[in-house]
Amino acid sequence: MISSHDSASDSTLRVFLAAAEAGSFTLAGGDLGVSQSAVSHSIARLERALGTNLFERRSTGVVLTDVGRRMHDEIQAGFDRVDRAIDAARDAHRPSVTLSVSTSLASLWLLPRLAWFKREHPDVEIRCHTNDTDRGVGRAEADIWIPLGAGPWPAMNSRHFCDEEIILVAAPELADRWSGVPTEALLDAPLLHLDERYRPRFDWHRWFQHFHTASPRRLPGARSNDYSLIVQAATDGQGIALGWVHLLSDLIEQGKLRQVGTGIVRTDHPFVVLTSSSRTPNPIFEAFADWLVEHAPAPERQ
Repeated sequence: MISSHDSASDSTLRVFLAAAEAGSFTLAGGDLGVSQSAVSHSIARLERALGTNLFERRSTGVVLTDVGRRMHDEIQAGFDRVDRAIDAARDAHRPSVTLSVSTSLASLWLLPRLAWFKREHPDVEIRCHTNDTDRGVGRAEADIWIPLGAGPWPAMNSRHFCDEEIILVAAPELADRWSGVPTEALLDAPLLHLDERYRPRFDWHRWFQHFHTASPRRLPGARSNDYSLIVQAATDGQGIALGWVHLLSDLIEQGKLRQVGTGIVRTDHPFVVLTSSSRTPNPIFEAFADWLVEHAPAPERQ
């Protein structure tokens, strides 16, 4: 076994790893901010202490021997564990909050706004878990949830986030073409369909039913089970999509999408922000939940 006086210190082993990754004592020195000779001497001392060669010296650089390769893998794994332990110890005292939301809410609404919260709470780490099913609501993997469904949610504190409002959206040119037509004319429009994987969502049949228009059982048009792809197809001018206002307000404001007609549907299932009522109150969780509610999308005005 190599003791501390055998020159196998932490710094020596990290020099060894750097040389192995770079394949060159010169490049390793540049990465570490030391000279090539310092790297060479450090490796030589380590090889003498071990009584074996760790590198083959070649004109183009250095290559690990079989012994060196095995040693590299073991040391790298060990340092990885040490680094993870150190990071975990640092994070243990850093306030954090984990939010569970749908993929579409995370990408279309939340992420563009997180910088606002970070400016007010720079020391708080925000972890966002995306989940397109409500089966995990209330479990320990998160601290705050914005579910897709209406519950009920026992043992949960609930705050109103926003109403569920749906409009029709399309790229500006396509929106202009189909705005002003009667609802039944949209049966011949290029429709974009969201195939919900986990629970029935508001769909085109319900849209036509709401506006007292009969629709065939199978409506034509492109389909996807990923709402982000539906939105991308709409912005690309491929068709008309059902648009959840709280998700698409930014794209509408930016002019990438435009409302088709003036129709709007407000369901009786608002979206909510949930925190656990069975856990000890945490001021960070409460602050972030309050922030979500404060910055929630405003209702659509007609």
